[in-house]
Amino acid sequence: MAIAGQLILVATIPILARLYSPADFGLFTIYLSAVNILGAVGALRFEPSLYGVKETGQTYVTVKLILLAVFVTGALTFAAGQALSSVAPVQLRHLVWFVPIGMSGAALVETMNCWALRAGLLRDFAVGRLILPATMALLQLVFGFARLGGEAMVHAHILSQFVFLAFLGLRILSWDDLRGIARAPWRSVLDKARREYKFPLFDIPATLGSYAINNLPAILVGSLFGAAFAGYLGVAARLVTGPIVLIATPLSNVFVAEANKSSNRGHMLGIARGLLILAAGLAALPILALGLAAPYLVVPLLGEAWIPTAQIMTALAFMGAVQALSTPIGEVPALLRRQEVRLVVDTARMVLVFGPLLAGAKAGWAPIDVIYLMAAGGTVGFALRTAASVYLLRRDAEPPPLPSSYHREERAHEAPIE
Repeated sequence: MAIAGQLILVATIPILARLYSPADFGLFTIYLSAVNILGAVGALRFEPSLYGVKETGQTYVTVKLILLAVFVTGALTFAAGQALSSVAPVQLRHLVWFVPIGMSGAALVETMNCWALRAGLLRDFAVGRLILPATMALLQLVFGFARLGGEAMVHAHILSQFVFLAFLGLRILSWDDLRGIARAPWRSVLDKARREYKFPLFDIPATLGSYAINNLPAILVGSLFGAAFAGYLGVAARLVTGPIVLIATPLSNVFVAEANKSSNRGHMLGIARGLLILAAGLAALPILALGLAAPYLVVPLLGEAWIPTAQIMTALAFMGAVQALSTPIGEVPALLRRQEVRLVVDTARMVLVFGPLLAGAKAGWAPIDVIYLMAAGGTVGFALRTAASVYLLRRDAEPPPLPSSYHREERAHEAPIE
């Protein structure tokens, strides 16, 4: 289902490239990059903590904590957008209304995904993975034929989030679940936030760094070289990362589901080894082949106006191949509660990506040369992330035991030990 949804999304690109201009794609790419970065921390990274919850009552407490976090971060983002709108470019000012909505929707989508994976509802999770991209692609096509402009691409993204949340919510949530979330004691919610402090403390900076590496370059390229070049980069990145979303990300979901069944070192290492082999053959190698063939494919598929996209695809191919290898085991630090390791690795990756990008731009290099330099740094960064995840699996596959004070505190609040 995930593969089918992403294939629909990728298959519509040649049509969308003729319905929307590079500047329209640039506007959507800047919006989507901002939403991806902010949405990743919209719930303060409490949603992965659902994986370790075994008791229904604690699940309701965790979800209520996530909803509180999404409301607070959404309100703060909207206020910040209003305060900064006067200094934003005119063509981007209206995005201050849409980014908080898209950000909150992205956080809720991830929460529903974590709930479904935790509960083992893989069929419903898979159908949702089809519905979200397919709905966005269909709406963008409809709005494109109606000639509603680049802003309609943003509207399509937000509407697809509502469709996803409505579908998966009706499938996996009952009235008892909704009542349980509403009745969850606020004291338990705050206690949960205190116990899971590592997620916002370490995971937020690491996640911001990780998502910034994937999304902030489009914003920077747009500000340095114009919205049209952001559109070229956005389309190139979508095509190159297609195999990652099609293959590597579903493999990551498989790893999370299997790790929740057993944290045995041998079991997790065996699953990781098999998934890395699959990712290499089904994602990394196709990405390299696509990058090499891009100069011969882009004009027939997208048209003459998109020629720079071919050069960018070639530049991103090596980074995308290594990213495909790191994705299946990317959640290892969160699963093993080693967010501090992820923070260190992602900080190094940010330096490797943004250092060359900003240095090349400051030196006055051509946009393509700057992107090649950035991609080289990104390749090294993703290799570091893969090595760190493998190291953690080999060294500490069993989660560390909880301190005795934690158990005494849990019994004092009459809450089950997770």
